[in-house]
Amino acid sequence: MRRGKTAKEILTIDWVYPVWKPVVDDRPASDGSTRGVQVERALPLEQAYELVTDGDRRPLLILRECEKCKGTDHALLSRSLDNEQTVLLTHWFRCVKLPTNVVDDKHPFFNLFKREKEGQRIPHLFFVDPDGSHKAELPGDQPQTALWNTMFEYLDRCYAESAKEAIKELRQVLGQYDKLDAEEQLVKSRMDREIEKNGPESPKLKKFDADLGKVAKKREQLKARESELRDLALKAMAAPKSAEAAPAQPAPAGDAPAGAPPVQKS
Repeated sequence: MRRGKTAKEILTIDWVYPVWKPVVDDRPASDGSTRGVQVERALPLEQAYELVTDGDRRPLLILRECEKCKGTDHALLSRSLDNEQTVLLTHWFRCVKLPTNVVDDKHPFFNLFKREKEGQRIPHLFFVDPDGSHKAELPGDQPQTALWNTMFEYLDRCYAESAKEAIKELRQVLGQYDKLDAEEQLVKSRMDREIEKNGPESPKLKKFDADLGKVAKKREQLKARESELRDLALKAMAAPKSAEAAPAQPAPAGDAPAGAPPVQKS
């Protein structure tokens, strides 16, 4: 199926490319020397997840490039099958792409792909919750059905509404965009021919302008429907351990307990 311009724009993966920036500490040390710049190193796993999520609460899809697939999405997308559903599903994930050297032990995000034991195959991509839990690894040459099953498992668990139902309607929306693109192009072609034949002052151009206005109105209505379908509500996920509140400490004698109204002094 050949999609129109609008559908092609929608059918792209919104990759993010996180970069760890070393902190420059120019304060003088106790011996009078400068402290300099942090040396590049593998960040602790918790810090690595904090940087790649950047506050995003969606589940993560993290892909590492290799020398063979660098600059492509071949580890995720099929080269022979329809990838529309895959791409539409990625819109409910935070999609992170990391460079080939992420497997170097000094790369800041090395621990995301660190082997758990000697000889273990390093995954090409994996899905995971923002806090690093519920990790599911894939080799990069997985069957498309296995990929979809994994993605739907995360979406069913993390979102309150059905991604399967939304996908069905979103694909219908793509078809409607195709019709609008074709309709718009037809009107514009007729306008060009009319201008070429009778000049830019031709009275027929007003009708064509009105037709383009109708297409634009339909497009706005369709965009609103698309936005509504994409807006699946995230479930309230358990907070990461690092974000959990510390146990309350007893208040010193004479102090009001936390959350209590202040004592009015006479």
